[in-house]
Amino acid sequence: MMVAGVAAAVLCACNTPPAPARDPAADRAAIERVLRQWPLDVADRNAAAVCGIFAPDVVLSAAGGPDRNHDQVCMQFDKLFADSQHTISYADPEIQDVFVDGDLGAVRLIWTLTTTGPPGTAPVVDREQGLDIFARQPDGSWKIRISYAYSL
Repeated sequence: MMVAGVAAAVLCACNTPPAPARDPAADRAAIERVLRQWPLDVADRNAAAVCGIFAPDVVLSAAGGPDRNHDQVCMQFDKLFADSQHTISYADPEIQDVFVDGDLGAVRLIWTLTTTGPPGTAPVVDREQGLDIFARQPDGSWKIRISYAYSL
């Protein structure tokens, strides 16, 4: 009886559909598209799209500040977008390296953030070195799972 049970388990395992074929070049391109779209979403003050780049369980770390989760970073963007006296804009990211292995990807990049205040104040430009770890989501999309950034 034990042998029959083991044989049945092996046969069931053999009937499991194979994992989908992965195309690292296509995955890298998909991640880069997500990153290049993000500054456009910020410019449009599209909070849902801006937050959509982050996985629900994201951890964002910046030097000198506390880690933030999805809700915290989205509330921060909501507050920024609601403030008519200040604007933020991001330049197209300077993508230095993209590495993909299966359902994980890592991106080393530089973001340039420009913040403007009330009329008469000078814009502030901040360049940040970043390392973003992407995870493929169940729907096949790529979202940032871990983000680390520090000012240059």
